[in-house]
This record gives sequence, structure tokens and C-alpha cells, in this order.
Amino acid sequence: MSTATASLAFSLNDTVAGEPLTPSNVDLPTLRLFLEEVEKLVKGDEPGASLTNSKVRLESGSVRVVITAGCMLMSNVGDDMARLERSGDLDLIQPRRAQIIETWQKRAQRQPSLSYTIKDLSNPMANPLKVESSSPYQHRAENSWITVEKYLAGRVVDLGGKHEPNVHLVLEDSGKNIHVSATEKQLAAEEENQLYREVTLRVQAEQHLKTRELRNVRLLEFLHRTDEVDKQALESLWKNGREAWKDVSSATAWVEALRNV
Repeated sequence: MSTATASLAFSLNDTVAGEPLTPSNVDLPTLRLFLEEVEKLVKGDEPGASLTNSKVRLESGSVRVVITAGCMLMSNVGDDMARLERSGDLDLIQPRRAQIIETWQKRAQRQPSLSYTIKDLSNPMANPLKVESSSPYQHRAENSWITVEKYLAGRVVDLGGKHEPNVHLVLEDSGKNIHVSATEKQLAAEEENQLYREVTLRVQAEQHLKTRELRNVRLLEFLHRTDEVDKQALESLWKNGREAWKDVSSATAWVEALRNV
């Protein structure tokens, strides 16, 4: 039984010694890197995506790689590229694909002669996606993150780390796991081992204005909880209370008297 296929063309445009880049003058490392990045972009974040049965051909007109593979996967790629071409928003496409587009855009910004083009050959009406030094692609949601200072209450389930010290906290209100970066000095300053204890942390983080999600959470200080009661302070409160109520024989009668006033 035959499987429906679709095709996409990926072009790498550049110059070599003043001449346009072509399959006949491209060097192996450049071609290998381009093919690896194209493969990552096509697979994206699709579970189980495979190009084992794909067909590939290399064409002139810069270095142009045409990939023919399963219609479902290639249509998914084409839809993402069309969405990005219309919106310029990298947050609207799969993260791994966005990562490759970002890499190409930054590379083109460092080397303006370099550019990339993606064309959906199965959809003649679709505009090609061009990635060059002046491309406007960006993570629009980045503008929604603000720096905040918060208090996080929860249970410490992991603590420390050789290369990137952190506090692994299970939040008291939601049960969500969160990693709070710290310094060795901050953790070493704790006189008691806080592992598996209920704590409150004062942290600095970035918070999304819409989703309220936190990222880049950094420890400022531990605010220790205690179950111990200051007995002297409590005794003082009891003493003051007894003094204030010494002439009241019945609290109930006292309240009823107030109601009738």
C-alpha cells in the first residue's frame, strides 16, 4: 500500500570567493551541518518522527535540498513555516523548529551574505519562508515576562549540586516541582540541613503576565519555619489576659450584657 508524500525545498544561499554557493563548490562541513539542521527542523517535536523512508535530492540554485517524506509530517512542517511567515512569532511554531530558525537568523546577522529559504513544493500558493539578516522572527511572548520577587512555601526534596547548586522545592499550594538556583555560599550558610523540611524561600524570578508561570528562579534567602513556641511570650500573654478578665465571673454573661447595651 502506497503512502502519500509531500515535498519541501530548503535552500542555503551564500557566496564562495565571490561566486554563488552551489553543490559543486560547497565544502563538506557546511553541507553536513546544513543537512543536520534541516533534519532537526523537519522532525521538530513530533513524537516518533522518522525520515528513514524519505527521499532527498540536491539541486543547483544555491545549495537546494529537496526532501520528500510522509505527507502528514511534511504538511505539519509546511503549516509551521506558513504560520511563521505570516506572524513572525517563533512562539507559534514547534520549539525545535524555532531553535533552528533562530540559529539561521543569528548566523545570517553575523554574515549578511548568508540566507536560507524554505519552500513548500506541495502547496504552490504558499509563500516561501526567507531567513536572512533582516528577518523579523522573534519570540513575541518574551515581552510578557517581568522580573518579580516572591515567597515560595514548600518542601525541600533535593538540595545542592556540584556544578549548578539549587534547591528542588515541591510547592505547598500546588504540589508543583520547581528548581531554585542558588550559590554554594548561600547553601553553606544554612546551619541546619533543610532537606525534607518545610521552608519558605524569598526568590527573584521572571513571571509571565498571562500564565503566571515562573522561570529563572533564583534564591535570595531562606525564611525558616519553626514549630517551637516562645514560652515566655506566651506566658506573658496569658498573664495579661488573666489580669484583664479578673473581674469578669462569666464570659458568656459579659457578652450578653454587651448585646443589651
